[in-house]
Amino acid sequence: MSDLSDYDELTWVATIVGAHGIKGAVKAKYFSDAPEYYLKVKIFFLETAGQLRSLNVLQIRPAKNGWIILFEELDSRNDVEKLKGCRLLLPDDQLKPLESNEVFVHQLIGCSVEDQKGRILGKISDFLETGANNVFEVQNGTSKFMVPDVPHVVLELDLEAQQMIIDPLPGMIEKVDQESDVAL
Repeated sequence: MSDLSDYDELTWVATIVGAHGIKGAVKAKYFSDAPEYYLKVKIFFLETAGQLRSLNVLQIRPAKNGWIILFEELDSRNDVEKLKGCRLLLPDDQLKPLESNEVFVHQLIGCSVEDQKGRILGKISDFLETGANNVFEVQNGTSKFMVPDVPHVVLELDLEAQQMIIDPLPGMIEKVDQESDVAL
């Protein structure tokens, strides 16, 4: 896959996680807190090996933690299995408008994470949706730790600077301190 910020007019909205059935439907994990907004999408852009191609949606329906999508151009399970891990993107003008305090979570992937003293703790490598709040996975070399997206932990977020400043909870980064190549 390519850099997550490489398309000026397109936004990553889902990832193909597998095949569904034998007729070429895909299971896709979406990155939206309003997935029903996208149930009328007619075309997604599929990124494979850094190349984009448009896919016409024949059917899209909600499924547990994602969507089941049937595309006109994919008609077998074999076609779909090759696409596992590929991104689905939409033109920015088709995205659900954000509220003033909202961001697209995928824009946070790759952000530097620092504590309030300016110590670099790692980079956001993934996120998880939980019932209460998002949790960011921060990678530092081979070590990882989790950061809950709550106001008393995430103090500041600057998307332009690709930087998140946190106040780590007790015990949150001790394991990283011991295992990391970076002196904290």
